[in-house]
Amino acid sequence: MKKLYLLAFLLAGYVTAWSQYRENQTDMDRLLWNSEKLNILFDTRVDLENIINNHSSDEFSFKGQIVRIWLVGEIYPGIRYRVRHRLNKLQTPERDGYRAATDHAWVSFDAGKRWTFTVGKQSVQISTFENDYNDADVYLGSMVYYTFDGSMTGVNTAFKPGKQEFNFQVTNSDAPIFANESHKYRAVAFNFMWAGSLFNDVIRTRWRYGTFQHNKDKFYNWLTLGTQLNIGHFTTEFDYYEGTRQADYGDLVMADSLGYRYVHDQSISLNLKYNFGKWRPFVKGIWDKRYDKEFDDTAYRSLGIQGVVEFYPFTDARLKDLRFHAAYTFKSTDYRGAFNQLPNTNVNTFLVGMRWIFKVK
Repeated sequence: MKKLYLLAFLLAGYVTAWSQYRENQTDMDRLLWNSEKLNILFDTRVDLENIINNHSSDEFSFKGQIVRIWLVGEIYPGIRYRVRHRLNKLQTPERDGYRAATDHAWVSFDAGKRWTFTVGKQSVQISTFENDYNDADVYLGSMVYYTFDGSMTGVNTAFKPGKQEFNFQVTNSDAPIFANESHKYRAVAFNFMWAGSLFNDVIRTRWRYGTFQHNKDKFYNWLTLGTQLNIGHFTTEFDYYEGTRQADYGDLVMADSLGYRYVHDQSISLNLKYNFGKWRPFVKGIWDKRYDKEFDDTAYRSLGIQGVVEFYPFTDARLKDLRFHAAYTFKSTDYRGAFNQLPNTNVNTFLVGMRWIFKVK
């Protein structure tokens, strides 16, 4: 009789475990194949790149500029998530618990039609159109675009009355360009951003003020103004950045012992684009200025220009984001103040490549 009870007990346990397994498998299948709950995207850009610096050929090679995976979906109406992870970036851990290669790992919650709360590692509200692009779409960026810590962990609150959107974001401010080493575990940043739409989207804005904590008593302040003009198929984007921070620019001025210094940075970006459908040319210019507040003088100024043609040959939904591109960029840097003995640098870059973001599942 005891053996019979034991057999019945084992059989009941097996049936229960099997049913739970089947239920879990059903949930997993539902997650894997429900496009609302889980989308897997592969995002890549590959270029043949030729860089010529001051008339000497410095580089001619193929490069995987972007290689990353996206996981996005809506797990419940009004509750969405995104994980974006780079495969060609160092996987070193950061103090907030994420890898440096993880750009995004957040969940957002809608509270009615006008409020959205986003929690986790997310894009900092730098709030220019240049920074609003996927970086696979940027061939020549401003100094601030390339050197700003664009992903931090925190909370963002978005209020959306009509076509306007107002964001208030609180994040960590532990990046070395902002936080003093002794205070980085207590440093926070605050960002206020207006993403506006005027005259039926003829003018769009991304205007923002941000303040990043350096130590107990000191904050670094940033003003960024992005304005877009849309007339038919023609688009103009003007972005302005201004603020203070710490910067180690020893590589640029060939001074290994320079270390982090207190600087005031300004950048301007002007982008002119026209959409012919499959063909999309654009021209962009940038201007950068770094003022070293410790030297009390300008460290350098840069001017840059690019010309790009993108070609989208396919209209099928699965292939529509595949493009081929050819780009030429030129950047000249004029050293000033303590570095005025350095010769100006002139860098020409030629790119030919392919970019594709496509849905794996």
